[in-house]
Amino acid sequence: MKLTCEILDNYAIFAIVVLGRLQMDIEFFKASELDGNIKATIHANGKLGFNRNAEKKLNLESVKTVKIGRTKEYEKDRNLFLITTETDDVDGFAVMKSGSYFYANTRSLFDLLGEDYENVKVIYDIVEIELNGQKIFKLKRRTLERKKGESEIEE
Repeated sequence: MKLTCEILDNYAIFAIVVLGRLQMDIEFFKASELDGNIKATIHANGKLGFNRNAEKKLNLESVKTVKIGRTKEYEKDRNLFLITTETDDVDGFAVMKSGSYFYANTRSLFDLLGEDYENVKVIYDIVEIELNGQKIFKLKRRTLERKKGESEIEE
């Protein structure tokens, strides 16, 4: 068995040759070029906090508000959708910064949606999608048991 490696256009391409008859090209993914764990979590006080990867992906340094919506299928999948605005929007939730941490005061929204954020840790994995030619973010909901006294801010 022979293993060769060649660097082409910033990708590592490996060719494996067995007895001169079989050749297979394998392209290895570069973790450094992939989006990390991008998420937002509803804190026990109802605020929606963004982790550092979400801060980068959503470019929160320049965002004034986030607008959050749902589809008619919400009761089935409980997923939300988010767009960002670089200007103040009275129909959006203001993005605020505390230290190096970004959040939106969304308590009234999650109360309306019936989220039990005081007892259940609600986490949204954030995925960028395109809808009608516009970039938006899908917030895919998952839950964990909320442990008393655990840190709200996650990396």
